[in-house]
Amino acid sequence: MNGNAGSIDVSVLVLSYYHEKYIAQALESVLTQETDLTYEILVGDDASGDRTPEIVREYAQRYPDIIKPVLRKKNTGAGYNGWDLIRRSKGTYTATLEGDDFWLDPKKMQKQWEFLEAHKEYVGCTGKCVIVDENGTPDYQRGCHFAWNKKVFTLQDLIDSWQVPGQVGAGMTRNFLRDMDPEEYSIFYTAHPNVGDKTGTLLALAHGPIYCFNEVFSCYRVVDKKGEHNWFSIHHSNPYRNYDMFMYPCKLESWARKNMDLPRNQHLGKRNAYRFARFVEECVHSPTPKRLKYLAEMVAGSHQPLKYCWYILKALIEMED
Repeated sequence: MNGNAGSIDVSVLVLSYYHEKYIAQALESVLTQETDLTYEILVGDDASGDRTPEIVREYAQRYPDIIKPVLRKKNTGAGYNGWDLIRRSKGTYTATLEGDDFWLDPKKMQKQWEFLEAHKEYVGCTGKCVIVDENGTPDYQRGCHFAWNKKVFTLQDLIDSWQVPGQVGAGMTRNFLRDMDPEEYSIFYTAHPNVGDKTGTLLALAHGPIYCFNEVFSCYRVVDKKGEHNWFSIHHSNPYRNYDMFMYPCKLESWARKNMDLPRNQHLGKRNAYRFARFVEECVHSPTPKRLKYLAEMVAGSHQPLKYCWYILKALIEMED
């Protein structure tokens, strides 16, 4: 059903960027959901240079009461794109889907809505996903390595594992942000311009735990090729990725200390020590002013400056041996 029958039950937020080969499948997987809910689909295209905006316009013309295109003329990054779609959303619940992924279960939306309506103690719920390649071929030998499908996922689980309860396309949450000032959750794009799964998880956990279904709800497309525009391809071509992925949890930790009273002995980013050690090695092998500046920022933003100063000394000693 469309969103004209009064209040909207679910806002589906679709983030697209160079997804001309996939966006139709993503949208169709939402439009063919077996549900009696009212919903809207907000499609935020982040200035794709291919046919993605054209395809989104075509779908918006076919489903004008459901699909609301937000076609950006300038690339903003996935973080800002998602933040802006949340700002525009009107649903009681939100579900996010990246434009190269798709929903697999035709009853996903209905099942998750019914569960959250019946269990007010949870802020959201999620499920499992199937990894597919660029052609949509499933890889049943691979799991979603950054997701921990624990039945009930809490803030402590995020701290202990630095994983999320499920891949973003498999989830649904209460739209707790619509009553907040948008600047209050600007951490969506200030923590990292293109990574938002743990940001969204942290914000949600400030309002309650997340329930994890033992069901497959979605397909997560994994492509890692030079020159592609998806996350893995961009990330692995970034020479400063260890800096980026170190600073990301540090910024989230600063937000959590201010807004969630995170204890000072609790830290986000389980792999930070590893990323820091790798970055120190990069600084030694190629000591550019930019890398040294980044290293100083990592120590200052770590919330454990003495520990990381010691790591620098330790890494230098080990490398000399």
